[in-house]
Amino acid sequence: MDDLLWRDARIAILGPFPPRPGGVSVQCAILADALEAAGAAVTRINTDVRGLRGRGGWRKGLLPLAQVMQITRALHHTRQRWDVLHVHAASWWGFMPAVVGLRARRWGKRLVVTYHGGEAAQFMARHGRFASAALRRYHALITLTPTQAAIFRRHGLETTLVPNIVPIQRFRFRERGPVQPRLLWLRHMEARYRPLDALAVFRRISEAHPRASLTLAGNGPLLARMQETVRAQGLSDVTFLGRLAAADIPAAYDAADIFLNTSAIDNLPLTLIEASASGLPIVSTNAGAIPDLIADRENGLLAPVGDVDALAAHILRLLADPSLARGLSTAARRNAQRFDWPQVAPLLARAYGLSLTD
Repeated sequence: MDDLLWRDARIAILGPFPPRPGGVSVQCAILADALEAAGAAVTRINTDVRGLRGRGGWRKGLLPLAQVMQITRALHHTRQRWDVLHVHAASWWGFMPAVVGLRARRWGKRLVVTYHGGEAAQFMARHGRFASAALRRYHALITLTPTQAAIFRRHGLETTLVPNIVPIQRFRFRERGPVQPRLLWLRHMEARYRPLDALAVFRRISEAHPRASLTLAGNGPLLARMQETVRAQGLSDVTFLGRLAAADIPAAYDAADIFLNTSAIDNLPLTLIEASASGLPIVSTNAGAIPDLIADRENGLLAPVGDVDALAAHILRLLADPSLARGLSTAARRNAQRFDWPQVAPLLARAYGLSLTD
């Protein structure tokens, strides 16, 4: 794509940014960096109110109002710097930025919204009339997966498919096969990602492979329960890394041989793309839109949500079949390449209303 196209672009990205945890904040930062590297002028508008997030009591009740006020003020003060507003929204209270972002219509701006998360079906079933009215006022509604796009089509909304961006050059590809029983799990430790299932899977693997290891990266409300389960069950070689800095994540993938994902709700998880870029054979649940990303037995192995026996069986199969592990490893890297910036940039430019050059 002609870099001159991006040098004329003035884009505001409205969403959470690091150090706020989560895939959406990571994606906002990656997108902003990629646009700036291409020559675009980027304005970052952070939806995170760091002073109130995580607080209890009466301060917690102030968070919604504080977010609305912060976003409204930032939009007003920066409006002369940008022509396109790209909002990153999700379900429930995560939809609020899409509502507040409509303020930019009065200034003649182009409005684009990306819908994140795996709960779109539930949210639209409950609040579809309200949400559809807001989303129709956007010039482009971006969805990350075909599964998510189908949800919005059922509500009469047109969508544009633009996947997440993963700079795959950040992740060293190492072909696996044969693989060692070194497992990595990397997500926020909350119920929707079922981290306790990872321990149950590992218990089955360690019975067959006593030298197996499990590394868990992430933080969250279930961390203490996870640690207590490890102690109570006498599991050895389980390491908790906590929340990793972005610079440390590639090394965590590189040190592992198999990536395990146990989520119950998901859309287009960055962790699966990053693991693919690193060449890790992936064993995952088939939650949400994950089958749009991972083709079972082609570039990963899928099992039903909560079926720890099936997940463990997939891992044991990888350990016993070097050719399968090798094939999935190389196919994973090829799969990740479609999320690199050169592949995503033309799709994004069309959503922004920019004229593409040959």
